[in-house]
Amino acid sequence: MKNPYIKINQFLLFWILLVIVLIYGRPVLIPITFAALLSMLMAPLIDYLDKKGLKRVFSTIVCIIILLTVIVLLALILIGQLTNIREELPRIETRANELIQRLHDYIEMNFNYPVSSQKEYLQNQVKNLGELSASYLSTILKGASGLLVQTIIMLVVTFLLLFDKEKYRSFFMQVIKGKEQGEKHEILNRITNVSQQYLLGRMISISILFILYFIVLLIIGVENALLLAAVAAVVNVIPYIGPILAGVFPVIIALVTKDSFEPALWVIITFIVIQGIDNYFVTPFVMGGEVNLSALATILIIICGGYIWGIAGMILFVPLLSIAKILFDHTDEFKPYGYLIGDPAEERPSKWFYRWLKEKRDIRKK
Repeated sequence: MKNPYIKINQFLLFWILLVIVLIYGRPVLIPITFAALLSMLMAPLIDYLDKKGLKRVFSTIVCIIILLTVIVLLALILIGQLTNIREELPRIETRANELIQRLHDYIEMNFNYPVSSQKEYLQNQVKNLGELSASYLSTILKGASGLLVQTIIMLVVTFLLLFDKEKYRSFFMQVIKGKEQGEKHEILNRITNVSQQYLLGRMISISILFILYFIVLLIIGVENALLLAAVAAVVNVIPYIGPILAGVFPVIIALVTKDSFEPALWVIITFIVIQGIDNYFVTPFVMGGEVNLSALATILIIICGGYIWGIAGMILFVPLLSIAKILFDHTDEFKPYGYLIGDPAEERPSKWFYRWLKEKRDIRKK
């Protein structure tokens, strides 16, 4: 009777200690995890540059420069568009006040709640918000400085991982016990492919979404379409929750800058269509069907990631769980867990489309 309780206690103790380490170690673990995934993404470029005769230190520097350029460009676009929005704030504020007044009248007419009471309630909320604004501002500044430090750590660790990537691959080959050499290579190659295809697939998906969002917002006539499209595309990195958040800001801007509700309605419709295209066609193709996790496992790991590491956890924990599934699938003791978190839904439309494309590519290669 003691044995089951000992196993349960060991299981609970392991997860409690793991969560504690992840929470208190996140300032270091988050950039290191990003660095590990990015180093696997850039590994093929390192191999290509090595074959061209470039020394490892220079090929590694080239990779870091590419990553740094992407980060700087994104930051410049964001800052530039925020400046444009700042110039439009007075007009947005005027339109927002008109909508609020219309909402006041609607509530008074349908719910018999006086406008004066509504305004008094809002003034109290604004007062409370003003009292908290100073603390929020300091939190934002601390977050920005922390993000800068973590970005520097991420780039430094990425450089070191890429510079000595053969050493770390050899280390993992030695760590994996009880497997044949070929199976060890297969495990590492699958882990690398998951990381590469997840990150590269997300970047391609974000780029396509950005272009589609930008075109749609321009056609509808929503102002600051570039920034709104960029933000909407980036938040799609967060699975399940991101697509919902993507439409929030464009809809709000359409409501406060247009004289009717029709543009906001068109934003909602077109964003739903674009999201469907991404979910069923773009993502399965560019990610290659590698991240085979069930919907339940994905949602649960996103919740856990958000609680432990915030937004970074919601992004990182999905590929980390996919890597864990690969390890589970190659370990007899943990195979049931790999089956549990895996995706058995092979007949969903996205799978059909991906298999059809794969068959077409195989025929062309032959």
